[in-house]
Amino acid sequence: MAESFNAWILSTREKPIITMCKEIRIQLMIRFEEKRELGNTWSGMLVSKAQELLDMRKMKARFLHKVISAMEMLFEIHYIGKKYVVDLMRWTYSYKKWQFSGIPCAHAIAAINHMHMDTTMYRLKYFIVEYFRRAFETPFALVPDNIELTGIYNWTVLLPRTTRLPSRPKKQ
Repeated sequence: MAESFNAWILSTREKPIITMCKEIRIQLMIRFEEKRELGNTWSGMLVSKAQELLDMRKMKARFLHKVISAMEMLFEIHYIGKKYVVDLMRWTYSYKKWQFSGIPCAHAIAAINHMHMDTTMYRLKYFIVEYFRRAFETPFALVPDNIELTGIYNWTVLLPRTTRLPSRPKKQ
């Protein structure tokens, strides 16, 4: 993440600190505006990337061979000689793909379809368009060019006190 951020602010990194902060704030404001506009174009329940991933996994789930219900919400999926365990109550999957991505894997979708339930309900709330819109709705505080700094102009900044730390005595 730090490398991505550094690449994103590459043009401003070498500038004085005040100028750098101003330009990063402007870049962020532009980025937030673009994300707000993007969020307003979506009409579905899920953000587009999550919907694409879910659709792709739904296609894979159609070809899974056998879904066996061990209990009410606990399933065993048999596919190409392997067994996969899906627990719809805890939203867990034996290979943790569902837990890591937040979107049900093909095996979990097969279990959800077996129960005749809606697959979009088994995803993290952060993939909902409404959450995306909320993330970028907070406005930035506008900063004027002339900021009143009352009483600070007359202050003198002193050097910090230095004390000599104990060390070994010099050899004679």
